[in-house]
Amino acid sequence: MKTVSQFAAAVLAVVVICAAGMAQAAQPEPIRIYVDEYAEGQVMSHVAKTVIESEYDVPVELKTVAVGPAFLGVASDERSLFLVAWLPRTHGDYMDRVGDQVDNLGELFDGARLGWAVPAYVPKDKLASIDDMKKPEVVDKLDGRIQGISAGAGLMQVSKETIDAYDLDDDYRLITASSAAMTAALKRAIDNKEWIVVTAWSPHWMWKRFDLRYLDDPKGELGAREHVDAIASQGLAESEPEVHAMLKRMHYSLEQIDTMLLNAEQTSYEQAAQTFIDEHPDVVAQWTGQDESQASTQ
Repeated sequence: MKTVSQFAAAVLAVVVICAAGMAQAAQPEPIRIYVDEYAEGQVMSHVAKTVIESEYDVPVELKTVAVGPAFLGVASDERSLFLVAWLPRTHGDYMDRVGDQVDNLGELFDGARLGWAVPAYVPKDKLASIDDMKKPEVVDKLDGRIQGISAGAGLMQVSKETIDAYDLDDDYRLITASSAAMTAALKRAIDNKEWIVVTAWSPHWMWKRFDLRYLDDPKGELGAREHVDAIASQGLAESEPEVHAMLKRMHYSLEQIDTMLLNAEQTSYEQAAQTFIDEHPDVVAQWTGQDESQASTQ
């Protein structure tokens, strides 16, 4: 027979197990943030993760995917985000497919841009615009290559359309690679003072690290200035209203993004995100609505 102490111990064990089960059941499902290879998306996603977890005690997981699956994921998930919807041009096709199935939370920053860039030492009188790339001597200097990024990126799609529009198909190959491989190729070319054209975008740390310029795009194939929006699953507003409200208030300046990207390139996305949060408590307070609550009590 069990003694009283053994029985009490058994009861206590059951209570502990039940309490643990209840605590686990009370823990909300994680919010999933889809992240593509764009550096600004990586660092902004880490900022959002840290703020959501620290301010609202809601777990967040980051899932790295290509752009297309990110849009589809937000459309199909109940608790998910994507923080780098480049609109209206770059990711316009993706947004057209799922726009009625996602919640556009608004602009995270304005003034984004796509283009093809060259090092500043490339003579402007030889290569100032995409039209100039048809010159035989320019084709030769560039070795018939345009250094691109990953195949699924919106920038690569518009770059292919740009090649067609400027009749560059016979002379150039668009090289598919990761963003890191693109910047590595750019650095090698600059170290050797070689000519190179890269598919580029702003904001990006390379504009602070290297002396570059965009090529003119007289046909406007690569688009004009864009804005970068956050999109969420439609159920997030109901399941996490405070988080949803914070995300709608989240906004950056281009200078803040550029500084974070340079920090991330020198350290890591996580550290750059934490540095931003530590150095901008007033910005985070505005996002979370704490500045309003503090003002109301004064």
